Amino acid sequence: MPDTAPLPGFDRLVGICQRHALALSLSPPLSTAPKAGELLFGEPVDPQLAAVYSRLGAAELGPLTLYRPGSEWMDLVPWNERLREDGAEPFRSCLVFGEKTGFSYYLGTVPTLANAHALQPVVYIDGHEAPFAIPVASSVDRFFDTYSRYLERMAVDLEYVHTGSPALLFPWSTPELVASDAPLIAQVRAGRFDFLAHGAPGALEWLEQLRHTLP
Repeated sequence: MPDTAPLPGFDRLVGICQRHALALSLSPPLSTAPKAGELLFGEPVDPQLAAVYSRLGAAELGPLTLYRPGSEWMDLVPWNERLREDGAEPFRSCLVFGEKTGFSYYLGTVPTLANAHALQPVVYIDGHEAPFAIPVASSVDRFFDTYSRYLERMAVDLEYVHTGSPALLFPWSTPELVASDAPLIAQVRAGRFDFLAHGAPGALEWLEQLRHTLP
């Protein structure tokens, strides 16, 4: 039976893509879609991510690609297996479910940081030579909501309107959107994401910026 959990953030993101004529493609759900609490790599699947996969397979949402829960090499599980091959952080602790389309910038949940309702926070991962991750949302659907608000700004930014190339970059250009997520900020202040920063200057600056945001 499909998961009917509400996903207002995801619905808002779809609506923003439609309104601003951004890339939008939603493929049908697959029978291989993971269920809430099902173990992947020894950790439970986030319930909101499972709810997304009960609605669709892969998706293109503006410059965001959501991976398909299938068996091809760039699908959810096979791609995570490749990212985890050397056992290094941040990939070892994350389930990567999407990317900035065509780039080595990823979005993933962090199962070990789930809250009392089993909702897992979302991090943005720079997957280049020295990978690191920074927190961007307290839950999967909160991420979709935050990302939709970023796209609202990006789509009307003059640089994007005139060149098709955004000057505003997620999440670096919109820290105030991330900082409005009170449950996330509480986790940041408790130091729960520090182990994913890997000492990267940009990541440490991001964490400090969030720690000192107004309550």
